[in-house]
Amino acid sequence: MKKVLSIVFFLMTTLCTFGQVFTDDLHVTSGGGRTTDYTQKEVELKRVGGSRYKVTFKKLAPMAYKTFGDFVIDNVMSKVDADGVTTFTTSTAEGKWVNVTSSAATGGVTEGSKSTLTSFTATLSADKSKFVAELNFMTMGSDVSVVFGKQIDTAINTLTTADDNTYVEIYNLGGVRIQHLQRGINIVRTANGKVKKLLVK
Repeated sequence: MKKVLSIVFFLMTTLCTFGQVFTDDLHVTSGGGRTTDYTQKEVELKRVGGSRYKVTFKKLAPMAYKTFGDFVIDNVMSKVDADGVTTFTTSTAEGKWVNVTSSAATGGVTEGSKSTLTSFTATLSADKSKFVAELNFMTMGSDVSVVFGKQIDTAINTLTTADDNTYVEIYNLGGVRIQHLQRGINIVRTANGKVKKLLVK
């Protein structure tokens, strides 16, 4: 049994040494609050020695539909808790761009250039199958927020308080037409054809 556990440990260590690539959803919020969601994006986690790793966000697109290249964060430290979940942090102040694309020029990014890293945290599940990362950095004087492997709840930004019931059509959030306004958020169409979200308190 001890020999089997040693082999399993060796295989897990080898896997992390050569790098494990995770594919999941990526949510980006950039300057001016612009948000973009991407599917099937990749992040590579590579052990470089001991509890030290390198994390690479592959084909990162901090602006809508403009892939800049791979964003690399070095000197990432790991810590495993009692449940086997690994937490990653770094004190590194910059991330480096590699494999830069031609569209990266719009963000002032060139091969090997660096962007100021304002925060980075990540976790790896105990079974090593799920990697979740949150990253904030600056490019062109603009904050960029990146969330990988985690569902993001998007808030409704503009709500109007109900002041009358003169609406042509009323729908609930499920898209079902209803006769009267309900408590909460309603979607209404007015006589002039405008559609808006309406909050009834």
